[in-house]
Amino acid sequence: MPKQLLTAAQGIHDRLIAWRRHFHAHPELGEHEEQTARYVADELRSLGYEPRERFGDTFGVVADLRPPAASSGAGPAIALRADMDALPIQEETGVDYASQKPGLMHACGHDAHVAMLLGAAQLLGQRRGDLRRGVRLIFQPAEEGPGGAAPMIAGGVLDGVEAVFGLHIWSEMPLGTLGTRPGAFMSSTNRLHVVVHGKGGHAAMPHQCVDPVVAAAQIIMALQTVVSRGIAMTDSAVVSVTCLQAGSASNIVPEFAELRGTVRTLSQATRATVLARIRQLAAGVAAAHGATADITLEDGYPALVNDPGIVDRALHAARQIGFTPDQLLTLPAQAGAEDFAYYAQKVPAAFLFLGARNEAKGCAYPHHHPRFNIDEDALPLGAALLAAFANA
Repeated sequence: MPKQLLTAAQGIHDRLIAWRRHFHAHPELGEHEEQTARYVADELRSLGYEPRERFGDTFGVVADLRPPAASSGAGPAIALRADMDALPIQEETGVDYASQKPGLMHACGHDAHVAMLLGAAQLLGQRRGDLRRGVRLIFQPAEEGPGGAAPMIAGGVLDGVEAVFGLHIWSEMPLGTLGTRPGAFMSSTNRLHVVVHGKGGHAAMPHQCVDPVVAAAQIIMALQTVVSRGIAMTDSAVVSVTCLQAGSASNIVPEFAELRGTVRTLSQATRATVLARIRQLAAGVAAAHGATADITLEDGYPALVNDPGIVDRALHAARQIGFTPDQLLTLPAQAGAEDFAYYAQKVPAAFLFLGARNEAKGCAYPHHHPRFNIDEDALPLGAALLAAFANA
């Protein structure tokens, strides 16, 4: 089956493009994917599936494909996941299938992910007799936030699942390449929020005040040492302060200053170390200035850790459908985050990037950019890969 999958996927190229362009033109934010989910479910029914809608009390859609009763295929299923949500970005691509919803855009490739998984559903349904085990198709909402994986897992989407595969379009890699790595692949996230409380007053008499702006500035500088002086060179982390807000006039020392930012790490141990150090520094520096600090470090997604054995199975499947060694890339760990990490915490998982960059076609903008677009020749590759993963 694998050698024929890519040819078969190329045979439905036009349908894959039609699916992708429909989703691109009709984007929906996370937790609002009602029309997207309904369209997906209808398409699955047209392919002979019996989809389960509103899975996990979300807009998630799940469909199962089982081997024929007489087949030896039995036991745990393989799960394939695609995310469905868009972003609050005004599209500037100028394509004729651009978003029809002002301020909303598929700027991360999720439209392609849904189309590729529908394509895999068609390919697998036509080859049901070749399946060695069941396949579960997961169309998941809200990856961009607040996270749709967790409620779907709570609803049982991984029950009876042996392994799960995820495939993400990637504009940083050339068309026709596939990249991943075993172990920690994408980072955990924490949202940083510090409110420094001082004592306001006239800026001409700072000795009568406790200036929260100065304290906040010192905290920002101190936080730069969390990684440079607190994390070993064999590990990695990112602490970025991205927002500083304080005051309302040039001659007033304000009562408080606010810092916001992000924290990224690749292991739970490093995450705990970094968060503890942030709390210690922010509180200590504020106290040294006679101020106080309210410190919030809200958990985002955990680190995404690929199972080495499942990664090997995914790469073997890619080679079987025609990927050559020079097209299979070992990538460095990524500072971006993905709620696919929740699946990987529960069952062995592999998450991979599929190159869709083609500068000749103008497909060279980064993810989350208003001019983001992909080379749609990646769609058959993605559909074939997902189908191949099902028998990996």
